[in-house]
Amino acid sequence: MLHCPQCGRQYAHGEQVCPVDQSPLQADSTVAAAVPVDPMIGRTFDEKYRLDEKLGVGGMGTVYRATHLLIDRPVAIKVLNSRFVEDEAAQIRFRREARAAGRLRHANAVTVTDFGTTNDGFVYIVMELLEGRTLREVLAREAPLDTARAVSVMLQISAAVGAAHHAGIIHRDLKPANIFIVQRSDTPAAVKVLDFGIAKLAAEALEDDDPMTLTQVGVMIGTPRYMSPEQCDGAQLKPASDVYSLGIILYEMLTGMTPFTGSTPLAVAMKHSTSPPLPPTEIVATIPRPIEQVVLHALEKNPADRPGNADEFRSELYATAERLGLEHSGIPSVLSLETLRSAGTESPSGRLVVDLERLRQNRATSNGMNDITVMRAAEASAHPPTPEKLADDGPSPIVVKSYEFPRVNVPVSREALTKFSSRKQATVIGAALAVLLLIGLALVLSRPGDSAAPLNAASEAVNATPSPEASPSPSPTATPTRTPARETKRNEPPPKKKQSKIGSAFGKVKRIFKNPF
Repeated sequence: MLHCPQCGRQYAHGEQVCPVDQSPLQADSTVAAAVPVDPMIGRTFDEKYRLDEKLGVGGMGTVYRATHLLIDRPVAIKVLNSRFVEDEAAQIRFRREARAAGRLRHANAVTVTDFGTTNDGFVYIVMELLEGRTLREVLAREAPLDTARAVSVMLQISAAVGAAHHAGIIHRDLKPANIFIVQRSDTPAAVKVLDFGIAKLAAEALEDDDPMTLTQVGVMIGTPRYMSPEQCDGAQLKPASDVYSLGIILYEMLTGMTPFTGSTPLAVAMKHSTSPPLPPTEIVATIPRPIEQVVLHALEKNPADRPGNADEFRSELYATAERLGLEHSGIPSVLSLETLRSAGTESPSGRLVVDLERLRQNRATSNGMNDITVMRAAEASAHPPTPEKLADDGPSPIVVKSYEFPRVNVPVSREALTKFSSRKQATVIGAALAVLLLIGLALVLSRPGDSAAPLNAASEAVNATPSPEASPSPSPTATPTRTPARETKRNEPPPKKKQSKIGSAFGKVKRIFKNPF
């Protein structure tokens, strides 16, 4: 529908002018204007690749989803932007990207399958199609990342960059936007390093490259927040420059922010060259100290003080993650059911609840962190050296031999564990009853003989009374006959207290020692 801006009346699309006030009719503000269609959509390059959809725009080219018509397979095609078509240096750099990526054969580097130029001058690169998100998108939504997750991602990134360094390639533009997290339904998340557009092939000079044109000294190329100090100064770059960028990416994954920011690129570059980074633990206190040391080592200002290349950086990070028991990409991604059961508990409903901290401790234990090492000095030689020999050679070194006893993990079933627990409870109860019985027996044996004296006296009094045969007749007069016995007993001295068995035993031992013969 069209409406008149003066009177507000609406008319059909066939009308162009309002018949009341002769004002040109306008479309409703709620109706969106037609989006211009990319003229590249639908084109076919070299009768093989049909461009289907625009995926994104980079610094040098536009990336499209395309279809390989010969094998009917989806691919990604990066086309050099039209404004660079007449730029010879840009074309050389674009070819360099294709050649650099094509030389890499690594699972964490994007795979380049083809390169070409169309009849009308469009230069393109054919790559594998990746499904997922960039690390920049992940950090925008989820930063800061868990330490184990950040370490796992960085180990994969550094592995790809290490392969590039081994091939003589320096990336020079490492940043989260150039790192892709591939997520497929049937495999764990994987990392792909993209965009070697300004990569430098350091191993050998290319015939068609002019290094003075592409890498002039004093020219700052890259993204300021992730550039090394020497890159900000326009100096000659080495693989250690990429290590600095890796350190900044790991810093951002752990803390959610880059170590240096500023209002202008020049201000950021100055901080890279002069300001020390804030320790990550002052931003997120839960970051392990050993991981922080790895990050700060990679962010040293002097390239000679950093790891020499990405492989050295990865080795340091890998060893630290192993010591801390962090799960990462270097270990098997699929865990066995026994491993999960050992680190979890089963709920009444039958679900297995896994404790990640216990799982990490179990992995750290299985990696040999709790191995016991016994050290002893080697036995002396059967022929000791002479004093002259010692004076010439100096003191002989002590040879130390080590014997390692690895920790053994014995799997125990839940039924066996229940039986063991019930037996343990029965054993504890039986031991407690035995202790109580021994204490009672000791109390009975150690009782003094006070109560035995009256019994003894009563028995003697009974024995002292005349028997029934001596009395003339069993009459009640037997009661007076007991009276003299009682009176006699009262006149006699009190009987000695009967000692207990333990006391009598001690007395006998004492007499034996007094009169041995």
